[in-house]
Amino acid sequence: MNDTRLVIWSETQRARALELAALAGHTPGDGESFDTFWRRLPLTDAVDHLSTVGTGAPTSGARMFFSSGGSTGTPRYTLLRFSEVMDNSALHGQGYAACGIGPDDVVATWGLPGLMSSEFTVHAALAATRCCILPIGETAPEVIVQVVRDFGATALLVMPSDLNPIISHLEATDARLDGIRLVVTGGEPLFPADAERFRARLAASVVFRSVFQTSDTGTIGYQCDECGFGEYHVHDWLQLLEIVDPDADGTGDLVTTNLARALVPVLRQRTGDRARRVDGPCPCGRTSPRIRLIGRTGRFVKFGGEKLDLDRLLGLKEALELPIDDFQVILERDDRGRDRFLLRSNRVFADARLQARGARLFTELGRKLQNQLEHAIVGPLAFAPLPHGEAWTTSTGKTRFFTDRRS
Repeated sequence: MNDTRLVIWSETQRARALELAALAGHTPGDGESFDTFWRRLPLTDAVDHLSTVGTGAPTSGARMFFSSGGSTGTPRYTLLRFSEVMDNSALHGQGYAACGIGPDDVVATWGLPGLMSSEFTVHAALAATRCCILPIGETAPEVIVQVVRDFGATALLVMPSDLNPIISHLEATDARLDGIRLVVTGGEPLFPADAERFRARLAASVVFRSVFQTSDTGTIGYQCDECGFGEYHVHDWLQLLEIVDPDADGTGDLVTTNLARALVPVLRQRTGDRARRVDGPCPCGRTSPRIRLIGRTGRFVKFGGEKLDLDRLLGLKEALELPIDDFQVILERDDRGRDRFLLRSNRVFADARLQARGARLFTELGRKLQNQLEHAIVGPLAFAPLPHGEAWTTSTGKTRFFTDRRS
């Protein structure tokens, strides 16, 4: 796995990694090299994250529980020292600054807080940029738009799912927010088609950037001016990243070790993402390694007896230029007992040409299903409208595009 490690480990980092491993009950054997020891350590997972607390972990002092709904909506929990929370927030704020937030900005931020929310850490991170923070505890689009105007917001810090209803409101009222020069997202990808739609209602020169973190693994990366879609610089002094089981193009499971977490060590923990390394120096001049997120792990279903990567279905959304709230895919069985995908989209349902294009794209995306489609072993892609307000979201407001109804 040495050839897929994303950072060069200094002696200081190795020593710290050994301390964390000891907290989790792992020590190298007599004469065992660090690399050999490290490769034999088990991979951990967010589901049993709390069970990694070692016997030497402190049981007193200021501590906080957090939860994260993730893209599945299933709560995941972690426990941190309060000092760990604040240190992580300060570093996360450096990522916000790299994205372009500065002292002259008024940054509006809102969203649906989840169970045991860590929302306040967003404000702590923004403080590192010395900007003016505009926290909005409201979800009504018309109220948010008015507050953004009244207080002269110049930047938005928001998930795409939460920004979408604001843009829909602006479209319905033929209005704009021309003062917004920067949008920083996180929590879910901002697809290029959605970015172009958002751009039409914001400043003509608006820039989109993103940060990458989870509550259990901490802040991981950020985008500079040169980063492309899904591409991030890594906070390499904090996160030691590995790509496990890479395929031919170097894409594998993203695994991280957080060197600053001791209360609940984050030791070789799967993030749930698939990624590959971006080689070569970044034109921005930063020397930290870069990764490109490819999709989530475990997003495979059996369809007509074949394994299908659900993230490939997002190619339909991009190719058809569908907004985030007008794209849902349902896996179901038709009245003949065949597996079939149902694509719900008002735009596609009302346009026969888009339906024909979508059907062709679906066949191309699932080439190994072509024989089953031709012989009617699986049903063709079907289309249905998506009534307003029926977009699926998790408890934390993230948009979900897929569900399996066969069971």
